[in-house]
Amino acid sequence: MKFGPLSWKHRPPHALSQSSDNGTLRFLEDGTFQITVFSDLHFAEDEESIEGPMKDARSAEVVKKVLEHENSQLVVLNGDLISGYGTTADNATLYLDQIVAPIVNLGLPWATTYGNHDNQDYSRSTDLLRREMEYKNSLTNNMLPDNSQAGVSNYFLQVYPASGNQDVPEVILWFFDSRGGREERDWIDDSVVSWFKETSSKLTQQYKKTIPSLAFFHIPITATYEFQNSPGVDPSREPGNNGEKVWWQGRAYDGKTGHDVSFMTALSNTDGLLATFSGHDHDNDWCYKWSHTTANQISTGNGVNVCYGRHTGYGGYGNLSRGGRQIFLRQETLTKEAVTWIRLEDGWVPENVTLNATYGQDEYHPLQQHIELKRSEFQGVGNSLHIVPGLYSAILFLFLITFCWN
Repeated sequence: MKFGPLSWKHRPPHALSQSSDNGTLRFLEDGTFQITVFSDLHFAEDEESIEGPMKDARSAEVVKKVLEHENSQLVVLNGDLISGYGTTADNATLYLDQIVAPIVNLGLPWATTYGNHDNQDYSRSTDLLRREMEYKNSLTNNMLPDNSQAGVSNYFLQVYPASGNQDVPEVILWFFDSRGGREERDWIDDSVVSWFKETSSKLTQQYKKTIPSLAFFHIPITATYEFQNSPGVDPSREPGNNGEKVWWQGRAYDGKTGHDVSFMTALSNTDGLLATFSGHDHDNDWCYKWSHTTANQISTGNGVNVCYGRHTGYGGYGNLSRGGRQIFLRQETLTKEAVTWIRLEDGWVPENVTLNATYGQDEYHPLQQHIELKRSEFQGVGNSLHIVPGLYSAILFLFLITFCWN
């Protein structure tokens, strides 16, 4: 399933950086905000061989090329930046410098969730955070610093309007540490869940309204595994690669489901939560509407959209073309939808969907044909992606040839 490149071009870096001043994220003047998500970069593999540095260089080039094709205001590094099992003493933060270099060069802010391999062997997520905080464009934080069981990257960011009432955010971005690695419990800790619920409630009271939100965490929730089993991923309604069994939160610990029930319940009870985004499973990049109820489901969603990212780095397993997930928000439709697509390093877009009330019912390119997508100058993103009419002419032409030949 491969589609042509979107036609609009990346704005100059100085225009991009205007969305963030003094660490404050803001929508652009046109009322849009875009996030690029990179997952599973896996730097530091095979560092003792010539292949290791070559893989890292190619991974950094993926980040650079994807960002050059997009007009993002924020980059999210959604876990497994580094393959901790490939590092040696004291060198993990050097790999972090390589990862963020293309982002720094474009003047973009970024935020990180750490994955299981970021806190493994010689790599420590605490060291990575300490190094990140030396960069002025890093927004990564730890809002539970005194809780050693909580992991490291648990925090939230607020995105404000470009103008008007700038005291109330338009959207809240939640980041959670799903742990694993040296911390064998590979799920979001209940203490973090409590903090999330309390903080979300306080923010609603503070702003006297529900603020739309997104959530990012590395290891997918158990509900994703359950959905994959039943009703299953429909390539027409949940387009994307479904190449491996979901590795849910808690699976590495004892192979059982249920460890993340508290977290899933909190997500499903969060008003205004539009979507969640995970990585971890390199051969999956689909989204689904979390609302189905099955006999085996241990927690029921309330219509939250749940998405994978795209395997970004050349480290780690998997043969999919490398790239990153894009999330496009408009102020005027924030409570209703988010548009998302995968951008590959060569500029092509293999899938794009609108995460709205009817996602999971709408059909997307069911024939998996080579369809070119075009975008018209930043306007109506969800509606301006369209199929090139020439495809149908070509099909008709081939049909006529076959008919006449027979």
